[in-house]
Amino acid sequence: MSVCVTPPAGTRAPQQTSFVVIVGSDVHLLFSLAMLLQRFNYRVCTGKSGEEALEMSAIAVPSLVITELDLPGMSGFDLFHRLRQDPRAASVPFIAVVGGGDAESGPRCVRAGFTASLQMPVAAEELYRAVQRAVEPRPRSSIRVPARMPVTVDGIPLNCDGGECASVLSEHGMYIRTLKPAVANTVVALQFMMNGRPVSAEAVVLYSHRFGEGPFGDAGMGLKFLRIQPTDQEEIRRYIRSEITQGITPPGSAES
Repeated sequence: MSVCVTPPAGTRAPQQTSFVVIVGSDVHLLFSLAMLLQRFNYRVCTGKSGEEALEMSAIAVPSLVITELDLPGMSGFDLFHRLRQDPRAASVPFIAVVGGGDAESGPRCVRAGFTASLQMPVAAEELYRAVQRAVEPRPRSSIRVPARMPVTVDGIPLNCDGGECASVLSEHGMYIRTLKPAVANTVVALQFMMNGRPVSAEAVVLYSHRFGEGPFGDAGMGLKFLRIQPTDQEEIRRYIRSEITQGITPPGSAES
């Protein structure tokens, strides 16, 4: 039986409608991949067989198919070739998930036309980058997570209680909600608190939105870190990994 999940309301820009079909006989793998992709803000449908994937694709063509190769009744390769014969789905990208000890299937999949292959256990960062490259016109390399962090800009603390704070975080930058965003290309000094730990950085404003602008109508600015201590950046990576994988064992790991 197929299952579909949708990101929580308000986590995704209205114009983004990509959805991913995951196919696998391992229920724990399906759950882990689906939860990670939902946290990456994709709509997800899961199926336990190639037949279920074909039924879902007949209803709505997916943006991406992620599949195990060893499936009941129809292999992942068979599913790939069946969808290639459907004019509506002929260009849908495929990502294969292969066993950790299988060194041959990954390259074979790519030679056959798969966009990528991932070995189990699948790291969240590897999954994110592979999906971004497969479906996004401007793929990101770093996971972004929602945040609510007090932040000081050029020595001026923002009113976090009033909603002015760092609201999105990646290892390379952040989005700050503020009623007075700096203009693009401005270089600012930042200080923010993460898990009770102060972090300092120098950043450049990539873009800014006044109230009513942008995908959600929030006033604020997107920044890219220019200078940050390597230890602080590694701490940000650990924080993001912890946030995105909370309650999820690595897909295909021995614990799942």
